[in-house]
Amino acid sequence: MDRRVSLVAVVISAACFGTLGVLTQLAYRQGVAPLPLLAWRFALVSLLMAAYQLVRNPGVLRVGLGDLGRYAALSLSGYGAASVCFFFALRFATPSVVAVLLYTYPAMVAVLSAVFLGERLTRARVAAIALTFAGCALVVGLFSGQAQASGTGIALGLGAALGYSVFNLLSYRSMKSKPRMVLMTYTFGISAIAIGAITLATGGTLSVAAWPITLWGLLGLIVLVPTFIAVLLYLNGIRRLGPAQAAIVSTAEPLFTIALSAVVLHERLTPLQMAGAALVVAGVVAAEWRTPTAAVHTDELAAV
Repeated sequence: MDRRVSLVAVVISAACFGTLGVLTQLAYRQGVAPLPLLAWRFALVSLLMAAYQLVRNPGVLRVGLGDLGRYAALSLSGYGAASVCFFFALRFATPSVVAVLLYTYPAMVAVLSAVFLGERLTRARVAAIALTFAGCALVVGLFSGQAQASGTGIALGLGAALGYSVFNLLSYRSMKSKPRMVLMTYTFGISAIAIGAITLATGGTLSVAAWPITLWGLLGLIVLVPTFIAVLLYLNGIRRLGPAQAAIVSTAEPLFTIALSAVVLHERLTPLQMAGAALVVAGVVAAEWRTPTAAVHTDELAAV
């Protein structure tokens, strides 16, 4: 893949990822609860990704029990938990706010890498972390005295970021020779089973008999656009760009969410919130700039 094509692929991937919050919010307006929607999303995309890989390489999905155990741990401790937080956060905050909160996760990765992996925190990275969280504070209205999200929404949004941070660090250490697409296929499948079980255990239902056709359409878009297509484009893009540059390019994701929220949901950020979003993006770029070894931890980027 030509480098320019890869660059376009990562930009389109960021745009696709950026639609998730808006599409999920529209699905909620159709009466669906977060857990069943998330369970069906993961179940369908895992089947789609498995079929895609089996056509290309029939033996690629064969893994050992050890691999399955690692994938289960990654799903339950990181990706699945983060996705649950993200979907519930959208009940208490707008997609724009949640998208910016999610993008504190590269800063969290830097901190966790320093604490648990012994990586050095340079002055530039400390400044980047400070930028990120200052921007986050502006977005949620901490300095304006007018909260733009409930405490629950903020906690869940940051919980999603923490979950993705844990997932990225653990997946980086346990990937070995397996393709990232294989990891994501099993992660989605295991998360679907776990979230489906939680749904039933808490008195919910996975029945789709009463779903209107518009809800099925939204689910189809959620499965295809911010999940399957977004992951496929991103993983193909980083092969040529490398994880560090791809991570920088993909910081456009919350900006796409903000723009789409304005068009579809008629939501507007205040000037202070826009400044905060810009600080978050600047913090991510600063954290990844000229730090390719550290940036490798974020190469799964926000496949919520």
